[in-house]
Amino acid sequence: MKKLLKPASIAFYFLFAIVFLFLGMYLAKVTGAAKGQGLAGGAIVLGWGVLFGGLAFIASFFIARYVVHKWIVRLNWLLLIIVATTYGITHYNYLERQKEKENSEEKFDPPPTTPTPTTSA
Repeated sequence: MKKLLKPASIAFYFLFAIVFLFLGMYLAKVTGAAKGQGLAGGAIVLGWGVLFGGLAFIASFFIARYVVHKWIVRLNWLLLIIVATTYGITHYNYLERQKEKENSEEKFDPPPTTPTPTTSA
């Protein structure tokens, strides 16, 4: 029981759950689980993430109990790198989508809304 309450083990529980939350959301995206669902698509993707994260959170207690503490610390560093990399890639993709959206909006030149004066002879 003492091993389960060490700071490295507690950090492991949350990092493991966060990594599998992202994994579940990416898996839902890859499989196309939310395609054509409209507003429910976001809830479906989040649901997959919460399901994976919750199962990983429960599994992390068993892993922390049976794995040597030194390996828990190493796994924490690995999980932290995975979380940082996943965030970086996701943020980069978001910035690229925003830049693409801005470029497409600049190309659109709406017609003038005021009528042009006509000269009558």
